[in-house]
Amino acid sequence: MAPRKGQLGSINAPSFETKKDEASNASEVEDLERGPDQGFIYEVPRNIRQANPKAYTPLLISIGPLHYRKTSLASMAKYKVDYQDKFLQRTSVSKEALESFWSFIERNEKIILNCYEALIDEDEFVKMIFYDALFILELFLRNYEKEVEKKGDIKDFLLKETWSAGLRRDLILLENQIPMFVLEQVYKPYQNHKLESDASVPSFLKLACSYFDIPWAPQFEQIQIPHFTALQRCHMAKTQNPSSKTNIPTLKKVYGATSLHEVGVELIVEPNQTACLLDVKFEGKKLKIPKLTVHSNTEAYLRNVMAFEMCHCPDEAYVCKNEGKLVTIINTNIAVQRMIKKLMQGIGEPPACYRETANRLNQLYKEGRKRKVTLFIKENYGILKRVYFPNLWRGTGTVAAFMVVVFTFIQTVLAFVKD
Repeated sequence: MAPRKGQLGSINAPSFETKKDEASNASEVEDLERGPDQGFIYEVPRNIRQANPKAYTPLLISIGPLHYRKTSLASMAKYKVDYQDKFLQRTSVSKEALESFWSFIERNEKIILNCYEALIDEDEFVKMIFYDALFILELFLRNYEKEVEKKGDIKDFLLKETWSAGLRRDLILLENQIPMFVLEQVYKPYQNHKLESDASVPSFLKLACSYFDIPWAPQFEQIQIPHFTALQRCHMAKTQNPSSKTNIPTLKKVYGATSLHEVGVELIVEPNQTACLLDVKFEGKKLKIPKLTVHSNTEAYLRNVMAFEMCHCPDEAYVCKNEGKLVTIINTNIAVQRMIKKLMQGIGEPPACYRETANRLNQLYKEGRKRKVTLFIKENYGILKRVYFPNLWRGTGTVAAFMVVVFTFIQTVLAFVKD
């Protein structure tokens, strides 16, 4: 049986007159010297997906091959074609540049396929990658123009907040990715373009950060970011670089916020909105934690980043480890605790990323409890001695009365046992 056609099956490929061999020789886009060492775009494992399948499934648009044949997402295909036409209309983008990009995908098709850790149907693959890449680029450029030129009247409904929030969610999903290097290749001819306001367009990575509302960090340029899910992870864990070889004892217990407060630990929420999600600091008796703003797509963002960590870098699963730690710290709000525990379903129990901080907190808690017990004894010992043991005779009477109570209790228990 012939394979079912995808969303672009009825749409013809662009009518490029340049032959593949000619484009290969005159192309401005160079071939890749080598592919990735391993795939980095994954199907979410079943044990992780089953906790909440909707969090890993696109609702508006499919990007890449994993959801390409879903009829529920086919309505966006016409917008991909329309965006390709609009991108071609930009003054600095020539038809030859798009021909070169098409040829680049054809020549590197196997390398791009190897980026996916799943069996991919190669039918329509080149056409799919071509239209998806141009759609993303045109979408990002339109969004950047809207922000820089501060356009109040937004005619493109995909840029309106009711749609853009859903699109951002879908473009972050782990199964809804195309490799970042493909997007960077198609962006090359446009790098020196000027907007209508005479503003220069930024690098593609800055363009992506602008679209996803991710504050720019210089260290992003030092990291190899394979796709948008990984970009979101870099934002969440941008200050994390702990040595995996650090020899810190395994945690047996982590005390919650209420218990820590009882022994004098002060919890402080960092006001800095750009603070890393994992940037937890313990200084003196102050535990500083970053502010986490929760919106309708927060669960999908966290779940997909955590799934990527468990599939791609389980030894450096910083976001997974942080969310697990929140379960033990936030124990006074049952609803929040349940939400975080639900996030952790299927993720497993990775080694703790904050063992050193947690162990210090545990030690402080134990010392605080000991001080409280010692203080209680000191405060009440004087009263006990003054009332019940002021002299030998009163002390003897207290002991005798206590023994009478004990013997009476034992006699009562034995009477019930005999009956």
